[in-house]
Amino acid sequence: MSKTIKEERLRWILPIYKKEVKLVDVSKICPYSKRSLERWLSSYRRYREKGLESKSTRPKTHPREISIRIKEKIIEIRKEKKRKSVL
Repeated sequence: MSKTIKEERLRWILPIYKKEVKLVDVSKICPYSKRSLERWLSSYRRYREKGLESKSTRPKTHPREISIRIKEKIIEIRKEKKRKSVL
């Protein structure tokens, strides 16, 4: 049993890469889609095992995020308004 994603992908891709079986035959028994196998095979041909490692699609930064300085200023203004409304 495979321990990592890379090992699992290698398990399905290597027989195709070595031309032991055809992609169509593997896609019939594989729990993954034919398109996934095609992408993994392409990535393996281009980058070898490193290409089969999963890549995060999570953005590293948020381009529209408001700076901390502005957030603090907003909180300060809200507190001042709250104090004025209480008086």
